[in-house]
Formats: sequence, C-alpha cells, structure tokens
Amino acid sequence: MSYLELKGVEKYYGDFHAIKGINLNIQKGEFIVFVGPSGCGKSTLLRMIAGLEEINGGDLILDGNNITDTLPSKRDLAMVFQSYALYPHMTVEENMSFALRIAKEDPAVIKEKVEQAAAKLNLTDYLKRTPKELSGGQRQRVAIGRAIVRAPKVFLFDEPLSNLDAALRGQTRVEIAHLHRELNATSIYVTHDQVEAMTLADRVVVMQAGVIEQCGTPMELYDRPANKFVAQFIGMPKMNLMPASLIPGQSDAAVEVGVRPEHFTLVAAGEGQLKGRVEMVEALGNETLIHVELEGSKEMVIVRQYEQTSVRPDEQVGINYDASQLHCFDAQGQAIR
Repeated sequence: MSYLELKGVEKYYGDFHAIKGINLNIQKGEFIVFVGPSGCGKSTLLRMIAGLEEINGGDLILDGNNITDTLPSKRDLAMVFQSYALYPHMTVEENMSFALRIAKEDPAVIKEKVEQAAAKLNLTDYLKRTPKELSGGQRQRVAIGRAIVRAPKVFLFDEPLSNLDAALRGQTRVEIAHLHRELNATSIYVTHDQVEAMTLADRVVVMQAGVIEQCGTPMELYDRPANKFVAQFIGMPKMNLMPASLIPGQSDAAVEVGVRPEHFTLVAAGEGQLKGRVEMVEALGNETLIHVELEGSKEMVIVRQYEQTSVRPDEQVGINYDASQLHCFDAQGQAIR
C-alpha cells in the first residue's frame, strides 16, 4: 500500500488547467524529486500536497487517510522553502523550536529535539545566533532543522538550494541526502536542476505542462526515456537529435533518432558513419565537448570525450555512433522500443 497517494489530482486557475489529473504513488522512506522546466506545475503540485493550494479535483491520501480537505497545520507535513522563511528577530534555537512552542510541547522535550537536530546539521555552535549572523548555507540548514524537530510524516522541499552558490549547493545536496538516509524520511523535493534530481532521487517525476511525462529511477529515465521531452531534459549536455534519414536501418515510424554525446566517437576526416565540421571545442578538464555541424543537414551535435583532443574549430571530422544506444522517436515524439 502506498504511503502517500495522489489520485487524479486537478488544479485550475480560472480557465487555466494547471495540474491535469496527476496519479502518483509514493512509498514510505522514498526520496521523490519533481523536476521540469519553469511553469510545468511542479511547485504548484508540492503546494497542493502541503495544503497551501486548494485541490480542485481528485484525492490526496496520506498513510491511509484522505487529507484532501485537511488544514495544512493538521497534515503532519513539514515544508522547507526556497527563501528560508526564518524569523529575523529570533535565534536559531527559537526558530527551530517555534512550531513546538506554539503546540505547547514540554520545554524539556523541545530542548532535546532542537539539540538533536542541531547536532545532525552541525548547528550546535550557532543556536544563540540570529539569521543575520549566519551564511546562506547555515540559514538553509536552520530551515531544514525546523522541519526535522517536528518529525513529520513527509518532508517537502521547494527548490531549497536555488539561492546558494554552486559550491554550497553541492555541499548542501550531499548533506540533504545523508540526512534523508539517517532519518529514514519520506521526502518530496522540487527542483529545475537535473543534477539535483539525478543525485538525490530514488525516483524522478518529470513534469511538463501539468502532466507527468515519466516517473522512474534516474537511470531508467536516462537509459529509457519515454519520449523526446524526457530524453532531452534528462542528461547534460542534452541528447543529440537527428532526422532518422541520417541513420540507416531505422523503423518506418521513426522520425528522429537520439544519441547521447558519450555514445558518439570522433574519428579522422573522411571516415566514420557521419561526417561534419567542428564548430566549437569545450575543454572542461575532466571531459571535452566537441560541437560538430553534420555534413548535408546543418544539424549540430555534441560529442563527449573523456580525454583531451587536438581538434580545432573548422576542422573536418568523422563520427561513429554506438548502434546499440540509439533512441528512436515517432512523429508524436514518443519513444519506439
């Protein structure tokens, strides 16, 4: 039985159909990530689960109970916001304990819970400081700690790392993953960053225009995308797409063929299954990305190499592809298996 179940969940803003009959089952202890482009409905769906947006159709079931019309404060969920949402005049300890104090918990219990959460988040030395005395990463950990002390049934994260710089995002991402395992929590996490999705999630939910395009493990989405949208959204750089006419032996239904950059191999000019001209070389140290304009089609593809290269822009090159790693898509953009 699912721990959290969304059954035909709908959301309207006037005539605009924002969330279109979402069905999703989440198991206890899972880390689920909603990912998709801006405006796809991922944050709206999270806020509907939290009770911050009204559900216009369908049901939301948590641990066997229908909470569709339950007040947010009664849902036993805790949300971590993008903006931290800390009280500036309160100390870290007061911010973390606020919900428990409002609920009139025993002060000794509150103290114990706050100290345990602070220890998990390396905040013990900062309990008497106010938010203005903390870095961005520390403020985000306080917001997470405030959720932890409530011991909710589900943690909800709404793009919690987007205000942090790149190095701090990576560090905090690791801390969130560790915390999830340590708490054996059930978590739903919203992001537009596919790196966060791929590294944190047990399952990734890819959304577009208010619908779920595909739900699966990170590697299922990477290796077997359900459609062209998922194929190009998951993976960095995105999957190369070419007219099926460039790749012989494809199904009559195939309109486009996709190849991941690492499944291309650069060979000498005049050789290879495809030919083209180098447009740009991105030398990134641990890998090299070579942008090639294909001969006769003006299609641009990216070849990924895990070693340095001597090729330069405007050179003619050949490209081979791994035939076992082709992804074929029909006229509607659906994958052909």
